[in-house]
Amino acid sequence: MEHIRVTSKGSFSKSIILVLILGAVFIIAVKLINLDMQSFFERLENVPSVVSQMMAIDFSIVPNAVVNIITSLALAFLTLVVGIFIAMFLSFLAASNIAPNPYLANCIKGFFAIIRSVPSLVWGLMVIASLGFGNVSGFIAILISAVGYLVKTFTGSIEETGGEVIEAMKSTGASWFKIVYHGLLPLCITAFVAWITVCFESNVSESIGLGIIGVGGIGLLLTQAINTYNYAQTTTIVILICLLMIVLEFVMTKIKSNIKYGSS
Repeated sequence: MEHIRVTSKGSFSKSIILVLILGAVFIIAVKLINLDMQSFFERLENVPSVVSQMMAIDFSIVPNAVVNIITSLALAFLTLVVGIFIAMFLSFLAASNIAPNPYLANCIKGFFAIIRSVPSLVWGLMVIASLGFGNVSGFIAILISAVGYLVKTFTGSIEETGGEVIEAMKSTGASWFKIVYHGLLPLCITAFVAWITVCFESNVSESIGLGIIGVGGIGLLLTQAINTYNYAQTTTIVILICLLMIVLEFVMTKIKSNIKYGSS
């Protein structure tokens, strides 16, 4: 009983110290950000006026918006297709259970860990600084992000699959390529497709978000409407983007459920 009391007292003391540390970090964060609450409450007076203006819808922007949505979807799809081929090749080289060279595998994992740590928006800014504005810059920026994501997920799926298959095929003298193509790929393809659907949703979101830095598509059209304070067009474009993401989520969910049903 005495040991239990000592332990509970020690845990309570640690909890108090943790709360104090978190409180101190919170106060420091508030000071660093320098939240001007007075200005915030003063600006709240403008909210009803802006909201009333945003209740309007500009149907004249719909045809142009639909064209730009198709551009964003095309950009997301192209980066996905190219990213799949690149990531699938690299992931089999990086997976620890099939990698032909462990040093190369660690280099690939380390390199793409760095790639994933940088937001796609930053990659977009870097590419635009080199190549200028346009869809090509967006394609490269999203591709970098997509490959980084797919390499990680594909590699994880490969490493969780096919241990016995690899050993059995090695014992028969099968080459590395035959083990990958005939042994691992059929086992991993279901997981790959599931990750690909997630990546496509992410690519669409990124293609929209990159519009703020000059990449084409619906994101650029939205940025232009916001910059010109055209609230009706802004609302219309936002509604179309929401509808797009809802439809995309429904379609991707159906695809993933069919994959799970088929694999069972």
